[in-house]
Amino acid sequence: MSDVIRDYYESIGVKAFIIDEKLNKLEKNNDIKMEFEYWIKNNSFLDRLNVEGYFASDIAAMSSYMNGEGAFMMLIELREYPEKAKKLIKNGFQIK
Repeated sequence: MSDVIRDYYESIGVKAFIIDEKLNKLEKNNDIKMEFEYWIKNNSFLDRLNVEGYFASDIAAMSSYMNGEGAFMMLIELREYPEKAKKLIKNGFQIK
């Protein structure tokens, strides 16, 4: 578990059960978790990790809704559900 990430989520008012869900996803994707921690600590993207052709900074630049945290969650989606995630990106992150 990452205290850095938990503290970040708590500081922006995320509910405890959602924090646990997000931390579980991040624990299964340690490389993404490490880049997210870097972003939290440095307020900049490390961009060493490319998933399905995207860096976190690429995703963040596409939409104001894909702030740092959203970009890292999308990297997980790209890894776990690449076709679904690419469709979301192509459609401008619109959810029906």
